[in-house]
Amino acid sequence: MKRYIAIILSAMLAFTACNLDQYPYSEVAADEYVKDATSVNNLVIGVYNGLYDVLYNEWAMTELRSDNVRMRVNNSTSQDSKLIEQLDQLVVLTANAWVQDYWDALYVVVNRANTVLANLDVVDDEVARARFEGEARFLRAWMYFDLVRLWGPVFIVTSKTGANEARYMQRSPSADVWALIESDLETVVDKEMLPEKLAAADAGRADLNAAKAMLAKVYMTRYKAGDEKYSKAASLLDEVLASCGNPVSGNQLVPYADVFDKTKEGNAEIIFAVRYRSGNLGIGSPFTTLYAPINNGGNVAIGSPKHYNYPSDNIISAFDENPGDLRKDVCLQTSYFNKTTGAMVVNANARYCSKFIDPDMSSEYDGENDFPIIRLADVMLLSAEAYNEIEGPSTESLALLNAVRERAGIPAYTLADLPSKYAFRQAVRKERRLEFAFENQRFFDLLRWGTAVSTINDFLAGEPFYAAYDYVVNPIAEWQTMLPVPVSVININKSVAQNPGY
Repeated sequence: MKRYIAIILSAMLAFTACNLDQYPYSEVAADEYVKDATSVNNLVIGVYNGLYDVLYNEWAMTELRSDNVRMRVNNSTSQDSKLIEQLDQLVVLTANAWVQDYWDALYVVVNRANTVLANLDVVDDEVARARFEGEARFLRAWMYFDLVRLWGPVFIVTSKTGANEARYMQRSPSADVWALIESDLETVVDKEMLPEKLAAADAGRADLNAAKAMLAKVYMTRYKAGDEKYSKAASLLDEVLASCGNPVSGNQLVPYADVFDKTKEGNAEIIFAVRYRSGNLGIGSPFTTLYAPINNGGNVAIGSPKHYNYPSDNIISAFDENPGDLRKDVCLQTSYFNKTTGAMVVNANARYCSKFIDPDMSSEYDGENDFPIIRLADVMLLSAEAYNEIEGPSTESLALLNAVRERAGIPAYTLADLPSKYAFRQAVRKERRLEFAFENQRFFDLLRWGTAVSTINDFLAGEPFYAAYDYVVNPIAEWQTMLPVPVSVININKSVAQNPGY
């Protein structure tokens, strides 16, 4: 908990300019720094900047723990391989360094958001003050959304907290965490604190559509069909779709490959993304180095890539069930061209997650690719899912589902193909998996649907890779879907409750 206390007490980090993909931050003590609206704006940018550390390890807490991704090799003795093995098989130790880093990164953003909220009184312009508050609340809610889904009860921190107070804090019930998330996002949406559309200079900042979509997903995660807030989620999604032109066919959407093209960032598909910029500015994307194949000789990426986020046989088979699916080659590759030998490399080490690879990267951990958090297709499929759960299959929901499929180059469904609520539900779930492969959504979807344990157990039993282990992979239980509270927290405050099973 020393690191946790340090996070609570740490100084805010601020940018020297407002463009989210242009400058790294510098350390500034908030109490001395905050003088006017400009300094508060810089503090807000510093909150966004904290998202880089969050995303750095998020793939390991989500995709790696799902059926989309597995370890590349087994029985390795390297430290990273041991960390990956724990997360891959959901047998995580309380001292797992990556879990600690992710926990810390989430609370850094929470702390920075709290600092913004504590300094709004120096902003005279009401519109600017409301926007800064809205951005801080949106980002804080997102961090707590991840925390409560992955840990359950966590520490609620909404203001500057002294070291002694922090040392004796206890985890708050999950219901209280959910209440904070909803309160933050409802405040932003109901008071329309964020702009409906962003100016070009504000690219990468959150707008009202992002807040509405996030709140809808929160409602759909916490509540079931029949609840008033579940129905409210459907209405929020309608509002976002209307703002985006109510697309109902594939040709109204940005081509799938273009969505992730670094030369077409901020395209109409993107509702909210974490922005990166190459050029050794300290804000380049790390995922080319993290995901590209090991020992590729510079044919995929320079340097010494880590080969993390290794696509499973299971996700490849899922794509292959849709022959001609245009998304597969964007998401993953099973070979690459060796420019020296003039031959294709096709083996286990040639498989990799290609979705966020920057082939032109000139320095390690310095890609250009942005990382999408909320996309138009996400809103479309959530809407189709919500209305199906509320009223069953409909022409309107089918059009949203089919638009996503049409863009992917695969046949559309008819209502005769999906005549029941169950059939439609399964179709949407399959589509979400393929559409958002490697975007850190799969594990959260499995949790939301209540299918994480059964899906992961089927995956562990059916993926040929695990048969090579010299021990039997035991079926996981429900408690293993939650991460352990980092041991550093428990070491400082022995009275903090650990999650069950750890």
